[in-house]
This record gives sequence, structure tokens and C-alpha cells, in this order.
Amino acid sequence: MERALRDGVPPRPGAQQTRRGGGDRLRDGIEDGVKDEYFSANNEPALHGGGFKADPAERRADRSRVPRGNIEAARDSVLNEPALGATGPEGQIGAWIAERRAACSTAGNVAVTLAAALAAGPFAVVGAFLSGQRGWSGLAYMVFFAPIIEELLKQSGMVFLLERYPYRLFARWQFVVSAVVAALCFAVIENLLYTGLYVRPGDVRSWEMFVVFRWTVPTAMHVAASVVASLGLVRVWRKQQADGRPADLAAAFGYFVAAIAVHGVYNLLAIPLGYVLFAR
Repeated sequence: MERALRDGVPPRPGAQQTRRGGGDRLRDGIEDGVKDEYFSANNEPALHGGGFKADPAERRADRSRVPRGNIEAARDSVLNEPALGATGPEGQIGAWIAERRAACSTAGNVAVTLAAALAAGPFAVVGAFLSGQRGWSGLAYMVFFAPIIEELLKQSGMVFLLERYPYRLFARWQFVVSAVVAALCFAVIENLLYTGLYVRPGDVRSWEMFVVFRWTVPTAMHVAASVVASLGLVRVWRKQQADGRPADLAAAFGYFVAAIAVHGVYNLLAIPLGYVLFAR
């Protein structure tokens, strides 16, 4: 190119690019590869036992008294960045779950599942207390708000395990069994309240028929609605197992809506049905 300029000949288009031979292109490719490796999430110092040196002022900084657990450290890992998407490396939570699950026994996992169910059932009974309201506000609560509160709280134990101890969950039946146990616990307490506090023998046409009804139909409804909601949590759990990332409860939204709808429709129909069957 310089010789062409000296001779008064205009440079040929692409001459400079032609002068950049294979060696230049090879060097550029190596540099790009080094950059990609250097800026990769896998090259973070925290993942190699290193890290940056702390500022001297950190010694005087206030620190939280609540220690961070392993689940928080895994959830905050750079490998769980949304930008990595499905093409990125397996999330740190997936590896952490697999490691912790290997150290857990089946009996211990089943015990934790039952404990979550037994805690969630009574926890949801708060809805039964509030449903004792009268008038139009009580009707709106029974049809719209009580189903939302009760169905969410009956699944609260398993949601807690999904968020904090996902390594304790190893099979789909855990969610279904927990839903049935929580619903039965809730129904037992609710039925005891109705037959011992809310309704007296003189308030209904047939006390025996009322007791049988309370212990069969509403109990079956609670179990059915809870099982539907639990299928949503199964979907959340399977998604977490597949991508090794934090539990995304949005995947259960449709199932919870269906469970709440079943509960709400039953409460709406139970009002006229109660008058027909039990009104004196």
C-alpha cells in the first residue's frame, strides 16, 4: 500500500485488509477467547477459593447477627443470573440440593413432610375463625377471601420446604400426601368448631344429619382443593429439579386458582344447601 502511494498509484480496495494475514486473525481470535474466559461467570474469584481483599474499614462495619445459610449463598451465586438462561451452566442451587439430598434419609424426609403438613393444617384454621362473620361482609369473605387464605395456608408447609429445604423433597407424592394430611387436620378442627361452637343441636332440623354432613362433604371438598393446589407445587418442584435454579412459585399459579375456585363455589352453594337441608 505504501509503495503504491509513492508511485502515485491509488491503493487497491481491501489492500490493507489483505496485508492483515492469517497471523493477525489468529492473534485476534486468541485474544477474543482469552477475554471470553476471563469475563466468564466461571472465572469469578469467589468460585475458586479466592476473592478480593477486604477493605480495612470492613472490620468496623456493622454486620448482621443472622448468619447466611447455604441456600442464600447458592441463590445469590453469579451462576444463577437470569441472563445466563437455560444455556448457562447448572445453577449452584441444583448442585447444592444434590449434595445435601445425598446426606438425608428417606425416613427423615418423610418425617419432615408430615411435620410440614401437620403445621400447615392448624395454621390455616385462622380462616375458619374469621368465617364466623355475619351479614354481607361475612358472605363476601366466605366466597372470595376465605378460600384464598385457606388454600394458600394449607400449602404453606411445603412452600417453606421448597424455599428453605428443597433437598428434603425427592418425590411427587410428598406434596400430595402433605396436602391430604393438612386438609384433614384443617377439616377436623373446623368441624369441631362448627359442631361444638358455631351450631347447637337446637339450631338445625336434624343434628345427626348435620354432623354426618359436616364430617363428609366439607372434608372431601378440603381434601380435593388441597390436592389440586399441591399439583401446582409439584410443577414448581419438577421445574426446579430440571433447571437447578430457585423455586419459581409462579408455575403453580393456575393450580392455586383452580383450588380456590373449587373452594369458593362450594362455599357459595353451601349457603342455600344448608337452608334446604337443615333449616328448622
